[in-house]
Amino acid sequence: MKKMKLQTRFFLAYFFLALVIISAFSVIFYRYTSRILIEQETKAAISLNSGFLTQTEQIIDDMDSVSINISYSNLVKDSLYEDLDIATGSDEFRNLANLFVSINGADIKVDQINLYDFEGHVIQVGIKSKASSVNLEEYDWFDTVQALEGKKYISTPYQTTALSANLNTRLSPVWYISLYRSFNNKYKKEMGVIETVKKCNSVFKYIISYQKKNDNPAGVYIYNSEGTLMYPFSIGSEEKDKIPDYYHAIDDSVSSRSYTNPISGLREIMAYESSSYTGWTYITVQPENIILAPVHNLVKLLLLVVFLMLVFSAFLSYQLSRSLSRPIKQLRSIIKKTALATLGQQPAPINMPYDELEELNQAFQKMSSDLKTSMDELIDTRQQELKSRSLALQSQINPHFYYNTLSSIIVLAENNQSDEVAVLCRNLTKIMRYITNSGTQTVKLKEEIEYVKEYLYCMKVRYQSSLDYEIDIDNSILEEPIPKLIIQPIVENALKYGTDCIPPWNITVTSQVTPDFWQIDITDSGNGFTEDRIALIDSRIKEAGERTGMPELQINGLGLLNVYLRWKLYCQDDIIFTYGNTEDGHGKVSIGRRKKITGE
Repeated sequence: MKKMKLQTRFFLAYFFLALVIISAFSVIFYRYTSRILIEQETKAAISLNSGFLTQTEQIIDDMDSVSINISYSNLVKDSLYEDLDIATGSDEFRNLANLFVSINGADIKVDQINLYDFEGHVIQVGIKSKASSVNLEEYDWFDTVQALEGKKYISTPYQTTALSANLNTRLSPVWYISLYRSFNNKYKKEMGVIETVKKCNSVFKYIISYQKKNDNPAGVYIYNSEGTLMYPFSIGSEEKDKIPDYYHAIDDSVSSRSYTNPISGLREIMAYESSSYTGWTYITVQPENIILAPVHNLVKLLLLVVFLMLVFSAFLSYQLSRSLSRPIKQLRSIIKKTALATLGQQPAPINMPYDELEELNQAFQKMSSDLKTSMDELIDTRQQELKSRSLALQSQINPHFYYNTLSSIIVLAENNQSDEVAVLCRNLTKIMRYITNSGTQTVKLKEEIEYVKEYLYCMKVRYQSSLDYEIDIDNSILEEPIPKLIIQPIVENALKYGTDCIPPWNITVTSQVTPDFWQIDITDSGNGFTEDRIALIDSRIKEAGERTGMPELQINGLGLLNVYLRWKLYCQDDIIFTYGNTEDGHGKVSIGRRKKITGE
């Protein structure tokens, strides 16, 4: 998993800290302000609803007062006898009409006064003034009013064109409310019904005015004692179906409550109050989203401020994290550029803004200086170790060669070949001078080849016609530096194991040169490497490679492992060293080096 950058971590930490603080403040502010607003609006809704009740009830009371004054007026009773069968233009009608107008007052408390008797006669004064006859059975209120025995009865709002000033039937119907009360004549005999009529717009004028003047007015609903909607009055059945049943949602123990509108799903505040005079229940409803509109607007402004603050916080946190991460990046760049060649060097000064980073920088510089000193000491020690290991391996070569050469001289002497012994001794002198010269551990390839030629000559003297050898080295690599005595042991090994068959024996020393490497191939004519010997050499080379010190070798155990170790120390990763059999089954060992051609 990819790790987070320090700058990113600091940036996110600062940013989210600011986000949490501002968000928490916004939520607390919103909830606190919302609670206060809802409490204030609930009180305002209760007060508003109470005002609607008072104002509307006053208008109903005026209607009732007109009805009562007519019912108890002696002048009216003196004008009435058994029935109201009078003519419209008669003096009796005019006197009664003037009396009704006087009772109605100059402020016109009702729009229409209708006086009915049980015989079906009616006297109308107001918008329409006339005397006529009606069929009382057509009126559904008549029996109810009679049963109330003089108590008031208020109708539900209704539409009619019957009270229009003219008879134009194309006029739109007008909404009215009527208040009914039975009345008695002067003999206290129930004679008929008084109806006072007023336009709904006049009855509910204060509510209508409020809703027209306000952009987002509260919903006002008035129900009579039977739960019938009285206001709003001018809506159809479909619109009524869209109004929740607020009447049955009220709680009589309190004057307000929170209510979830089942149609819109919105939360609403309900304020309600019932009138003991009319039996009506007044309900004022305001959705919470309207109440909280100022808070929402303020929250929008707050969100804008929060956004700007977050932007500022993001910028500030970025700058703070950058001021911390920039010197760390500079220090990292110095560390990445640090190599063996630059250890201990003083880089360009870095302005560290924090004491902790300056301490880290100083600690790294001291570490670099100490590491430089340690590396110099380690390199010197390593060079001394390599030199010692090379000398040790080379010193193991010398007695091994002496042993084999002396064995050859012994054989010649036993065969009374004194001349060959003399020649071999002279060549051995040259060989020993080459071997014992400890002035340098490396020689040119051509010097090693001359030494190999002297050695093979000695062996030729020993084996006579049984041994043939061939040396063919490309002149382009004769100047290559190599460790002393690195090829001769391979030739000696080839001669040792290449003579385990019927003579003649043949030893070849040839070279391969390419743009990428050079290589010396030593091939014998013997029976080659057995699988067991190859496995043994592989395991000993692997074992030697895993050890850090010098391998413990006996003189009889030298050979290829000794050569490999010395050549590996010299060439490192550029080494070429292979062993095995040719296609004809003869032994072959190759030693070389990659990318070390002269002039490359």
